[in-house]
Amino acid sequence: MRVIEFFDRAAALYPDGVFLHQGDIRRTYAQSAVMTQRVAAALQRDGIPVDATIGFYTPNDWRGIEILYGVFRAGNPVLLVNARNPVAENVTLLAKVRTRVLVFHSVYAAEARAVMSACPTIGLSVCVDEETEQAASLADWIAPAGATPIPVTIKPEAPWAYYGTSGTTGEPKCVIQTQMTALAMTWDMLFAMRVQEPVRHLVVAPVSHFAGSFVHALSAAGATHIIHDKVDVLEILRSIERERIEVLFLPPTVIYMMLAHPQVRDFDYSVLKVLAYAGAPMARPKVKEAIGVFGPVMMNMFGQSEANGPITFLRPEEHRLEAGPEWEWRLQSIGRASITRQVEIMDDEGRLLGPGEAGEMVIRGIGNCAGYLDNVAATEELMRFGWLHTGDIGMKDAEGYIVLLDRKKDMIVTGGLNVFSAEVEAVLMSHPAVLAAVVIGVPDTKWGEAVKGVVELKPGAAVTTEELIALCRRELGGVKTPKTVEFRAELPRNATGKILKRELRREYWVGQERNI
Repeated sequence: MRVIEFFDRAAALYPDGVFLHQGDIRRTYAQSAVMTQRVAAALQRDGIPVDATIGFYTPNDWRGIEILYGVFRAGNPVLLVNARNPVAENVTLLAKVRTRVLVFHSVYAAEARAVMSACPTIGLSVCVDEETEQAASLADWIAPAGATPIPVTIKPEAPWAYYGTSGTTGEPKCVIQTQMTALAMTWDMLFAMRVQEPVRHLVVAPVSHFAGSFVHALSAAGATHIIHDKVDVLEILRSIERERIEVLFLPPTVIYMMLAHPQVRDFDYSVLKVLAYAGAPMARPKVKEAIGVFGPVMMNMFGQSEANGPITFLRPEEHRLEAGPEWEWRLQSIGRASITRQVEIMDDEGRLLGPGEAGEMVIRGIGNCAGYLDNVAATEELMRFGWLHTGDIGMKDAEGYIVLLDRKKDMIVTGGLNVFSAEVEAVLMSHPAVLAAVVIGVPDTKWGEAVKGVVELKPGAAVTTEELIALCRRELGGVKTPKTVEFRAELPRNATGKILKRELRREYWVGQERNI
């Protein structure tokens, strides 16, 4: 089944159920189904071939989601750029996939002009909310009421979506996700959350990123998606109570901001069933604090652009706080493999490792991408030894729980000894004054690299460098303890809230003869 067929199932079962809710707008499954028919019919009317890529440059917006599902119905692959990314990066991605149609919101009209000037393949542009100089409005472009598209047959291996890599190591690459990987995403997400009936889902993170996986999968069960177009911590807290939210996904950085908000304990979270976190490790003390505030609802998921998530998950009942050292270790884990994935730990020679051995996490399964567009060398490197290589160093226990220790390229080598930055970051994050922490290796004439902590404090909080270093020494010993700790008013983050560790690291290696 394709994503649109899962949607059609829900529309048949729950035609009067609300599909999209944003502000005063409420769109039922039946209403949105009609719009998807008209969008698909308009694409066919305009002669857009089924293999042509449709690009999206929109915020979280109900109209954009309806158009997206219309494109799914037409069978075209999509590229949803994250509108919070640098414009140049998005232009590069849209040009790489030879975008034929651009869908955008008027708030990004300037960005749309830049895209169209750089992408000569774009022959049609549609603005979701109004007519602009370069595009017709959705209302003027869409096929008339009652129009229906010619049904299309799409092969499982055909592209469904293109995802851009973050671009932190150079020009971004385009990951090819297929109709089959979309199916795996839906199965794994619904299985992980045990969702079979309609739930109320709050959408805060960009639909163009991991939040889109939740929208697509939960729609198969008839979910109502309450949409926010920006991160407003107080409004998130209010919405959980007011809208009786059952499912919510947020990156850890936003959860930390919620926990630090003075009104966080003023609202009722009793209806909440799943507060999923992904995108970065979440420190154990913060997980415990979140459970104390929101209840036993925390759920860790792991995903990446090359393998639609969840690849692994740690369910709420697996967040066991008082079950001894074994479960204390698992509390920092990303859980166990999803139902369609095989996840193992591998060394550099392609040998699968056993419990307790550290190596690169690798994946097999129908959720793996088809590689990188027009980049054979990078695809071969990604898929070596017949497994997809995540670039993450991890360790698995005897029951399959995996703890990520570091990004493979971020590991610090000091005096010939390996230090996993995530382990040190977790200790720094355990201090109640710390909002976020990054640990990097910086040049050192004696040790080659020295461990350095860079910390962002909670508003109004205070702690000294000496206190944090003493905490790490007590918990980790001398080798792993940062030699220095620096405070920043705000750590650099990308559009999804992920801290840009390489950007921080680059500051300290400028002018060096080597970067390691």
